[in-house]
Amino acid sequence: MSHKSKISSSEKIKAIEKYLRGEASLKQLARLLEVWPTAVKQWLQTYQSLGPDGLLSTSKNTVYSKELKTMAVKDYLDGKGSHMELCKKYGIKSNTQLQMEIDLLKKLKELERRRY
Repeated sequence: MSHKSKISSSEKIKAIEKYLRGEASLKQLARLLEVWPTAVKQWLQTYQSLGPDGLLSTSKNTVYSKELKTMAVKDYLDGKGSHMELCKKYGIKSNTQLQMEIDLLKKLKELERRRY
């Protein structure tokens, strides 16, 4: 199943490059493209960590290694960065992906505590 987006990859890249040149704010771009400002922030994060190719549409989800996810979650829980900073550091496309891993780890730890 391919990911569908109402904004094409090339439009996202042009928008982010416009922002990086100082020609528009993220908020202005969001209004112009009729998307949430958080979406444009996510594009910027992806562009900064993976380059323009990170904004290209893919036909499947990106799979990250267990080790990479563990390191990112550990850094987050140790206060070594925000979601956005750690996604950029580890090349994770979406803050949501990192948050899901954090939530999963917290649930597992809670289950372990209840066992004993």
